[in-house]
Amino acid sequence: MEPTINAAPLVIKLSGKALGAEPELERLFRALRSAGRAFLLVHGGGVAVDRLMTDLGHEVKRVRGLRVSPAEEMPLIAGALAGTCSLQLRGAAVRAGLLPLGLAATDGGMCRVVPEDPELGRVAKTQAGGVEDRGRLLSLLNAGWLPVISSVGLDSEGRLWNINADDAALSVAELLGAPLIFLSDVKGVLDGEKRLIPELTPESTEALIREGIITAGMTVKVHAALSASRATGAPVSIASIFDDAVPELLSVGKFPGTVCRG
Repeated sequence: MEPTINAAPLVIKLSGKALGAEPELERLFRALRSAGRAFLLVHGGGVAVDRLMTDLGHEVKRVRGLRVSPAEEMPLIAGALAGTCSLQLRGAAVRAGLLPLGLAATDGGMCRVVPEDPELGRVAKTQAGGVEDRGRLLSLLNAGWLPVISSVGLDSEGRLWNINADDAALSVAELLGAPLIFLSDVKGVLDGEKRLIPELTPESTEALIREGIITAGMTVKVHAALSASRATGAPVSIASIFDDAVPELLSVGKFPGTVCRG
């Protein structure tokens, strides 16, 4: 039986590659708007941050592959993510006839900062907000707004943090009990013959990891998707913004790509 999306709003997490795909984004936005489908966008923008730092002569440092975000650089990082990247997405939404509203991940209490390794500086994961925070976010959706959520936020002392965008998307989906779609330039999880794997469970995932089919960054992505599915009670999809079938599938309540069920 083909998996379908329930009546909850969709949480769509956009990768850096998806951020630059403005024609594809507009097509997706128009399809969801025509179908009357409520949705939220969560985005990062690491490429834009690195480009800005390089242009300004700042060294981009990484620890274990993760970008270091010193406190003194956070205003620049926030400007790239909550400013440039957010406005780029909001521009595509406006052209599609939507009403975008730019938000930071911690606005309205929807996510709370959970600091990562101090060696990374101001880098954080997130924890989902509570019932009242959920109500505030739903009120925006019910009023016709499209929340465009950037992966920066504030802690309880008002300090800026660079938030893991995948983690923020997971927290927002958990808060709403909503389906989550990861859109990048990868059409899903592929088997050994480069064919799409339509569905993954914890058991099938571990078997594919042992066989060396799922490796590296995709392992992290799939584990996060399965974790989100367990937390929300809804499937999580990994798909490509460049797949022509994605807008129609999502607009009629079907999942594209690989569906992860926790």
